[in-house]
Amino acid sequence: DLVAVTGTVTMDGKPLQSVNVEFWPEATIGMRSFGKTDENGKFELETDDRKFKGAAPGSHKIALRDTWYMREYYVGDSGETVEVDLGEKSRISFDYYQPTRSPITLTVQPDGPNHFDFKIDSKGKVVSP
Repeated sequence: DLVAVTGTVTMDGKPLQSVNVEFWPEATIGMRSFGKTDENGKFELETDDRKFKGAAPGSHKIALRDTWYMREYYVGDSGETVEVDLGEKSRISFDYYQPTRSPITLTVQPDGPNHFDFKIDSKGKVVSP
């Protein structure tokens, strides 16, 4: 069973486009859900296989990955890393890139609403939630 999950990502009150938001279930059952922010910083989660919208209810580790500095480059569909050196760096601290290292844990409620607003400061640190 999946439930809708939406939200926004902002930095100092301004929307951040091209941020991958990943919800990794802490339970042994369930797959990762992810979404990518649009020009308004909004995202909607879908399952890793891209067949369904939403995320499994329960506790999740959260990973945030900035892809803006890659511009037209991307992480491949198979998860391979595309090497890019444009002299720019991520707007979000690498502390949040891996779910095993990220300090963010959130609970997706089975009855909703499940809207999460990630607020990031100018140093790339998540200040909320």
